Amino acid sequence: MVKRQKKNDNTIKKFNELYISTRKKYIKQKGGQYSTFNKYEHSSALTLSDWMLELHLNGSETYGVFNANTVNKFITFDVDYANDQPMARWATLKLIDVLESEFNIRSKDIHVSFSGSKGYHVDLFFDEPIKADDAVAFYQRVIATADLPSNNIEFRPTYKQAVKLPLGIHQKTGARCWFVDRNTLEPIESLDYLDGVEPMDHSLILDALIDLTPEQEAEFKQIKERTDVNVTVVSESQAFEKVTEILTAGQLLRSNTRHETTVLLATFCNSQGYEQEDAIGIIMETLWNTPREYFSKNSTPEFWQSEAERIVKYAYERNYQLGNADRPITIYRSEMLAVLNVGTFRQKQVAYAMLVTSKRYGSTFYLTLATAMKMTGASKPTVSNAIKKLVEVGFIEYVRKREVDIGRSRDLGRPLYKPNQYRILIEKPKSDEKSIEVLPADNLVDVAYLLCDSSDIKGAVGRREYDNRWSR
Repeated sequence: MVKRQKKNDNTIKKFNELYISTRKKYIKQKGGQYSTFNKYEHSSALTLSDWMLELHLNGSETYGVFNANTVNKFITFDVDYANDQPMARWATLKLIDVLESEFNIRSKDIHVSFSGSKGYHVDLFFDEPIKADDAVAFYQRVIATADLPSNNIEFRPTYKQAVKLPLGIHQKTGARCWFVDRNTLEPIESLDYLDGVEPMDHSLILDALIDLTPEQEAEFKQIKERTDVNVTVVSESQAFEKVTEILTAGQLLRSNTRHETTVLLATFCNSQGYEQEDAIGIIMETLWNTPREYFSKNSTPEFWQSEAERIVKYAYERNYQLGNADRPITIYRSEMLAVLNVGTFRQKQVAYAMLVTSKRYGSTFYLTLATAMKMTGASKPTVSNAIKKLVEVGFIEYVRKREVDIGRSRDLGRPLYKPNQYRILIEKPKSDEKSIEVLPADNLVDVAYLLCDSSDIKGAVGRREYDNRWSR
């Protein structure tokens, strides 16, 4: 039997490579209506064949495709302003500009086609399929960044909503859905457009979900540089003033800084040893407390939540640090004597951890149990009891204790508490008293002997504790 030769073999090959994730589910346009064919549900339905794609290119039939349910091998931004062609052009050009300038997508990787009516399809093709949820999250972030209405620029394809393939004939208007020049939106009247198209690196999409834009990255780099251990104390103080201001205000400090603030707080929380859930809680509390006008029109709490979860996960996996955790801090003799007099050795360790944390992050600070356990080597019950003791003896006080996060508790269907906040209550040291600079590797005992005499230590600790923990 002689094999029939198709006229558009190369374009059909590109359709298969770039667009088609499943042949068993597709749509066919007839007039202005679309019919869905699903072989998964109806065994009698035909699969989408290369000959159907040939008919599509010939203009006699028009087809569209779904994604593969859980993954997308491409994204289409479906720009549709039904009765406003100028607006559709403006929105499409703005979308292209945002993809290039804000998300580092190369111009040659952005492919635009006429929808056949009054809109456009903006396509991005990936060298490897990405999770459908990640594709949607990327779309949401682009739309929010571009400040464009999602009801006029829809995400395609999903497993329930297909997208019409380009280069065919719109069966209602009779217009050919040519690809267009991405700068002028003038049609490129060639069925061979896809021949030279190669898919882009899919990791750019995944990175865009959690990385900074170039402007934000530059600003964040400045923050990290200002907190480098080799710069001046004044510069470090100025840098962490921003974190302190955000936490004190409990909201964004200026409009359109949601992403920057999320990254900053995620990094701060990782630096200080919070659990990821606590970090997400701090970020969401800050965003919920921010006036709505600080956000773009299409920015939603659901999107904030997904971004917070994604950015926190990324910051923790990459171990983002503000640079503050390793810088030397100054401890004074009177402060060490206050630590020595709080109670048991473990309680002294926790008190020292509290003191160090307050030096690094401000007079009002967070210290999670996980961080305190890491700093002291003590168990969770021991740390919990030590904190209670430190409150009893007046070394610290609670600024916030077991406060319910109402919004997130309602979302989760269970009580969720905000991280506790503390404040050191001991007297401020005198400027002329003995002091030393200490690093994270310096432990309580070593620092105590550098600041205090043996008689001071013996007078503050019990005989057994001294013999077991302090004698040299």
